[in-house]
Parts: sequence; structure tokens; C-alpha cells
Amino acid sequence: MMSKKKFILLSILKTWFISTVVSIALLILYMYVTKGTEVRERPRNCDMSGLAFGLAIFWILFLSILSFSSLFSLLKSFQSTIKKSICWFLLPVFSLIYYFFLFAGVEVNSSVILLLCMTNLPWFVLWIYYYYRFNTLYSPSL
Repeated sequence: MMSKKKFILLSILKTWFISTVVSIALLILYMYVTKGTEVRERPRNCDMSGLAFGLAIFWILFLSILSFSSLFSLLKSFQSTIKKSICWFLLPVFSLIYYFFLFAGVEVNSSVILLLCMTNLPWFVLWIYYYYRFNTLYSPSL
């Protein structure tokens, strides 16, 4: 059985990689589906899709860096269930809420909400899965 620290570090790495691939695939699919709906008088010289991909990659990297707070759960003072869940989810959730309201200064419409879901949901689903695995593998036997 691997150590708790190694499990957390591998979880962060796996979550970052898999969620980045899934989010980019969802963005490509979304842009392919919506490509034909735009009506343009003349073609643009610049495609802004690269900006969306770059923002998604940096956002998922940012969430993964914030997930290093889960290492606090290895300390003795953070061994309770509530404190452990706070270590795993407090910083990523607060940053998500903060940046959502920062985005809200911009116009919130269905495409902004869809972009936030495509970049956040794969990461959070995987992170919840690894939190569950951590608790089942390393919880003391009753």
C-alpha cells in the first residue's frame, strides 16, 4: 500500500491530467457544434478559440495547485472528518466562487455558464472520487 502523501500527490497529478484532457475535448466538441451557428458577413482573420483553450488549461492548473492544500490532511491536527474535507475542498471551492463572481462582472449567459461547467465539473468529479478513495483506503478500521 502506498503512503498517504504519495497517494495525494498522485491524485493531484491524475486529476489534473484527466480533467485537462476531458475539458479540452468538451471545448473542442462545443466549438465544433456551435461553429455553424454564427452568421458572418466576412470571415475573421483571428480565431479566439485558442484563448478559450488556454484559459481552460490555466484554470485547471490553478485548481490543481490549490489542491495541494489537501496535504494538510496528513497533519495530526487535521485528522477529523470535517477538517479533512475542508483541507481537500476549501481553497478550490472558494476560488471557484470568487472567480465566478469576478466573471459575473462580465455578462453571464448560457455560454459562460457552459464554459465554467466544462472546465470545473471534470476536475471536481475526479477530485471527489479521489477524496472518497482516500477516505476508504486510509480511514482507521472501526
